[in-house]
Amino acid sequence: MTTTPTGAASTAAPPRAATAEHDGVAPVPEAERTSSPADFGWIWPSAQFSFGTVVLGALPVVFGLGWWASASAIAVGVAVGTALLAPLARFGVRTGTNDPVSSGAHFGVRGRVVGNVLTVVTALGFFAIAVWTGGTAVMVAGHRLLSTPTGPGALTVAMFVTAAAVALVAVRGHEALVRTYRITAVTGGAVLLGTLLVLAPKFDPGYGGGPLALDGVLHTWLLAATASATVPLSYATFQGDYTRFMPSSTRPGRVARASGVAMFLSSLAALLTGAYVTTLFPVPDEPWLQGLTDAVPGWFAVAVVLFGFAGTLPQAGLCLYAAGLSANSVFWRSSRAAVTTVVALLAGAVLYLGAVVYDAMDAMSAFVTLLLTVVAPWAAVLFVGYGLHRGRYDAEALRSFTTGGGGRYWYVRGVNPRAAGAFAAGSLVGILWVNNPLYVGPLTDLTDGVDLSLPASFTVAAALYGVLCRVWPEPLLPPTAGAAR
Repeated sequence: MTTTPTGAASTAAPPRAATAEHDGVAPVPEAERTSSPADFGWIWPSAQFSFGTVVLGALPVVFGLGWWASASAIAVGVAVGTALLAPLARFGVRTGTNDPVSSGAHFGVRGRVVGNVLTVVTALGFFAIAVWTGGTAVMVAGHRLLSTPTGPGALTVAMFVTAAAVALVAVRGHEALVRTYRITAVTGGAVLLGTLLVLAPKFDPGYGGGPLALDGVLHTWLLAATASATVPLSYATFQGDYTRFMPSSTRPGRVARASGVAMFLSSLAALLTGAYVTTLFPVPDEPWLQGLTDAVPGWFAVAVVLFGFAGTLPQAGLCLYAAGLSANSVFWRSSRAAVTTVVALLAGAVLYLGAVVYDAMDAMSAFVTLLLTVVAPWAAVLFVGYGLHRGRYDAEALRSFTTGGGGRYWYVRGVNPRAAGAFAAGSLVGILWVNNPLYVGPLTDLTDGVDLSLPASFTVAAALYGVLCRVWPEPLLPPTAGAAR
């Protein structure tokens, strides 16, 4: 098998038409890499302009902060999370495959399974939250408009219709998703802007907040900023799903900037809208979608119904597509479409059990937040590793799991001890610094209850991996294999 460095083209193929994607996790042929960094201008806004993200903007207000304190915490948190996320966008361009498979360059060909598991579990959790939120919006607003039923039965129907539409788009693949994003980014932005305008007469920028979640404004502000930072970083394993369709000649720096700008602006707009709306609630921690529906004029509830459905498609579709790709790199003998269909059925079961049978979506949300503590050190290893390897990767060696193993990234029985050790240490520190409704770690006593799990886990993993690679260097590709630009 010949080596194709840095995601270079393999055999030419006809341009991608409006057909189902067929490549799976194999490096995308150069002729089919027709996307551009500008696509992030549709991808991230379409995902963030959904109720599943907007509702997270309520957290600073629920924590007791006033409007300006909430807005500043959101802005700083989103900026930090974006700064950690955006550089990872370079991997797909250099390797031509998705991020979990690309992570094999640092974790080892077998160690890439860490990224697979993180992606599937995180994606299924956020899929369930997004569809549940959208389905609830449809149910609540529909009841106000048409007196349609509420309760578990009505919610099940609303979620089933939404989930089925999401699955159809995700199974079709990249082109269908990007086309959907171009529509929903515009409509989602219009709905958010409309929400701000119709509620403007009620909004008071002098809103002072309520009882603080922690002792002191600073501690509560840090808690809100950390929660906001998790929003961009939650996409850490997903960017390569799209950058692998960008030509290998694309400058990685341009990709990172495009992803970062789009993520920062869209996350900021979504979370600020969530905080803005929440300041109008009589009780800040009341169910957010019910509060929104009660606050807007009756005629605008139509937009809530439509957006509850259409706004869910891109975020949930992005998650389901990512989960299908990651599962496909484990079950690589099957087609991506078939594996994604099975994952969609699994996602539907998770959604039904979490939302209807056990009414445990709040617990699921807390679990996904806890999971991000493990995503952060995984992202840290890739963040540092890209610099150490100077963006030079052997795309074919990343897929030696399809040929029985071996190759440049086999390390020790398929696992790189440097990356595995740094990841484990960062995850442990992060888990011990968590403070959420499911679990409170002992290290939070050092910070008076402030959850520093995300920055602590990222910093520990990045520092330790960097030290280990200096002491015990990893083999690098020669400069002739192509360098990051």
